[in-house]
Amino acid sequence: MKFVMVTGLAIMTIVAPGFKNVLAQTKISGLILDSKDKPISFANVILLHSLDSAMVKGTLSTEQGMYSFENIKPGKYLITATYLGNKQFYTPVFYISDKQDHLELVPIKLDEADVKLNEVLISAKKPLYEQKVDRMIINVKSSIVSVSGSALDVLERSPGIRVNRQSNSLSMSGKEGVVVMINGKVNHMPLSAVVQMLAGMNANNIEKIELISTPPSKYDAEGNAGFINIVLVSNPSAGTNGSYSLSMGYGDEETSATSVNVNHRKSKINLYGDYSFLRDNQKQKITSYRQFNIDNQNLENHSISERDPIQRNHNARLGLDYQISKNTVLGALVSGYDNKWSMDALNNVLIKTDQKLDTSMNIANDEINHWRNFGVNGNLQHTFKNNKILSFNLDYLYYHDNNPTNYLNSYYNASGSFLHDNKTKSGKITPLSMWVGNTDFSKKLGKKIDWETGLKAGIYRFNNDVRVEHFLNRNWVSDNSLSANYALKEEIAAAYTSFTMTLNAKTEIKAGLRYEYTSSNLETEIAKDIIDRKYLNLFPTLYFSRKLSETQSLNFSYSKRITRPTFNDMAPFVIFIDPNTFFSGNSAIQPSISNSVNTSYLLKRFIFSLGYSHDDSPIAGFQSRIDSVTRKEIIGAENMKNMKTLSTTLSLPFDVSKWWNMQNNITGRWQQINATYNDAPVQIAQKDVQIVSTQNFKFSNDLSVEV
Repeated sequence: MKFVMVTGLAIMTIVAPGFKNVLAQTKISGLILDSKDKPISFANVILLHSLDSAMVKGTLSTEQGMYSFENIKPGKYLITATYLGNKQFYTPVFYISDKQDHLELVPIKLDEADVKLNEVLISAKKPLYEQKVDRMIINVKSSIVSVSGSALDVLERSPGIRVNRQSNSLSMSGKEGVVVMINGKVNHMPLSAVVQMLAGMNANNIEKIELISTPPSKYDAEGNAGFINIVLVSNPSAGTNGSYSLSMGYGDEETSATSVNVNHRKSKINLYGDYSFLRDNQKQKITSYRQFNIDNQNLENHSISERDPIQRNHNARLGLDYQISKNTVLGALVSGYDNKWSMDALNNVLIKTDQKLDTSMNIANDEINHWRNFGVNGNLQHTFKNNKILSFNLDYLYYHDNNPTNYLNSYYNASGSFLHDNKTKSGKITPLSMWVGNTDFSKKLGKKIDWETGLKAGIYRFNNDVRVEHFLNRNWVSDNSLSANYALKEEIAAAYTSFTMTLNAKTEIKAGLRYEYTSSNLETEIAKDIIDRKYLNLFPTLYFSRKLSETQSLNFSYSKRITRPTFNDMAPFVIFIDPNTFFSGNSAIQPSISNSVNTSYLLKRFIFSLGYSHDDSPIAGFQSRIDSVTRKEIIGAENMKNMKTLSTTLSLPFDVSKWWNMQNNITGRWQQINATYNDAPVQIAQKDVQIVSTQNFKFSNDLSVEV
């Protein structure tokens, strides 16, 4: 950790002298007058971007009618001013150059309104997508889907994001390994459970979603596809306020969702909370086909699964912020959820040998996957003079999963005559607990450089108790070959430093370095140290942003990432899927290192991005092998040699008319996988395109439809 901190200070020492002449930000000032040239006190004055009329800053005029805005970056702006009983006024667009310290505008005169108004409200709608130097921002409130959809619905419409509801997985820029955060805090539960949670999270409670394909050094290096940060709605208004929503729908079956958000702010205390509920019952039909050769025989397995799943989700948060002093805020947050997914399914399986039907099976099974979570967070933030900020965070998180499954397997011969049946049940109980603490410090190094540094440590404990039983002679008998209880202990320590530099009015650079140390140990009560690893890595990041004009910009980023094997990847327990298929872990699996570059070009609201990544020893889930004795299929994770991914994303919004606008997202991917199969090299290349088009029709101020 000392190495990283010294390196960061060395970078600061080398870089700082070269940027002494970077632009000082500008002050804008002016005067508000009435029609008789008398000053207007407490008028609303708002500074807007000229391109999209988005609000930059707001203020009130003084008793002498004066107003001012400090630290304004170069660019094109306009100002709007309002006062009760007067007409709203807009200034002409004006330009701030990189050589101006102060701009004084001509006085603004407000004419009396013909009709007296009870209230004047100035609002600017943010664009649906915004590209920043290190992330893309989706302003959820700018989409009608936030009224009745879920967080998962929003992600499905987002450029570069793919949602697989069948496997409960997410991919970004053509790659698996997405890490999901809520309000900047990593959600540590398995991604399949995260997807279920997002399906139960009402989009009406979400302010914005940040897509971070090449995360900066402040974030964990885990996750080769990047981060998705979901920022929930916060309400800074004084007093008590809130919102609620209720939605219902019907597809194959019914679906419903509700949410409530409450905020109470008084004096030094801010109390907030939210609750959401979702119930979804949508039928599914899944088909699969597997073929393999063994002992010069061609074996085929056709299956059709008709599933009737029901998901219900309760999600709640309760938080308190206390303003200890003007510069110090103490906060606490309690959160939890209860997500239950239950399913009844009928599965038909045909087994062929050399293209002739050998056996068929009917499998009736029911399954429950019940996740519960409880979390406590304590945080403290202090702002020193000269914009120095020091923050502390401590989290305790507990998760518990109960996953029982029952099977009734009926066998038939090639002519369809009944042979026999058997009953099997499996159960998986998974408790997870973790302590995560971090401290961050940020400081402005003059007017041109921002510096961030921090430390983080995490202690993680996972258990997985799998039991498979067969019904024999009127008794349930445990299958010891498929049952096991494994424990994983993992500790991760990290340190980082990061610099953001404004070279001139149009160019910005961000660079960082992160150090992580990992210790992992996997064992059972019988077998100790099945896995015992200790390793460290350095992860550099680099970002470059160039504003080509008022309507064009260019962005570039690079990052190095790591994908650690999950508990399910490593633990060599066996999960029963059907009589011929099992899922097993692989204790020999190794971490994967990824290097990624991404570039994006923005023209007004249009976005074009191109990304490339190279993964060494990527972890591939669901790799199949056949037991030569039992002829049963065993599925598990394995390391491949490498994987190359090239992805491109187009975001194309169009305003067809005043009442009709559309958002078109096109994502293309080319991927090459190099691996070894039966001691021979194998190369697989695949390419695909996904197109999502959203149409919004606004019929009136109170009625709009999104398709």
